[in-house]
Amino acid sequence: MQTAKFSGQKPLIMKHDVAVTLHAAISTVALGLGLSAGTLRAQTNLVANGSFEAGPAGEGQFTGWGWLGPADNYSNYGVAQSSTSPDVAEQGSYYAYFRGHPTDNSQDCLGTTVNLKVGGLYDISYYLGTDGSTLGNGAAMWVVIGSSFGIDLAQDVMLTAFLPNSSNAMPYQKFRTAYLATNASPILSFHGINATNGINAASAILLDNVSVVLAYPPLSLGFSRPTSLVFTWPFTNSPYRLQSAASLTNTHWVTLTNVPVTVTTNNQIVLPLAANIQFFRLTLP
Repeated sequence: MQTAKFSGQKPLIMKHDVAVTLHAAISTVALGLGLSAGTLRAQTNLVANGSFEAGPAGEGQFTGWGWLGPADNYSNYGVAQSSTSPDVAEQGSYYAYFRGHPTDNSQDCLGTTVNLKVGGLYDISYYLGTDGSTLGNGAAMWVVIGSSFGIDLAQDVMLTAFLPNSSNAMPYQKFRTAYLATNASPILSFHGINATNGINAASAILLDNVSVVLAYPPLSLGFSRPTSLVFTWPFTNSPYRLQSAASLTNTHWVTLTNVPVTVTTNNQIVLPLAANIQFFRLTLP
């Protein structure tokens, strides 16, 4: 958090919300800082049962996941309950495993449809690891998002190609991508094998804590003399709009009718100074 001073006025710049206090006393500024700590918007995970905590444990038991596509042969994937390391969840009690070893080029596939707003920025994250040796097995996990439940790069976006090749279990690694939605209902899918050519490998690729949340670009505030506030945020082709409220505890935020203009690589809105406390944030209509 940063505090800036402009000609005796004290704007407060926060992670997602910007508060502007005109001719405010120090105590008022401190109150604004205190309020901001606990009132940032909660992010909703758009993936149902992304942590697999709904259970139950068992092969093919993927509660809430609408797309299942087992490998053509030697399929083996499902949900397991944590036991002893490395057969544990990244967080919680349950996780998904991929232990299939098909003899062809098929994979065990798992997917879910996510409802997005076209033009919105989304933070996609998940954890991948292994519970044993994958050395020389050809183990792989491909993560894609798009309109097909497959790996069709003509219409899908490859997010991760996870190719473990280790003699030891690999701890969970977090993978994260900023995704600009071009489809209102894409399929986020995971395509995994733990071995190729029918090698009967005992270990598995592990998946846990899959998350898709709406992201908000950083909102910055500047001062243009004599009496204008300049709000900017990175240009993303996304229809984000500026909202204002009289208090961070206010549940009614007003979306401003001002249409942002593009200035170099940023969106920008210029507003006149007001004589009262105002808070600002971005929203995606």
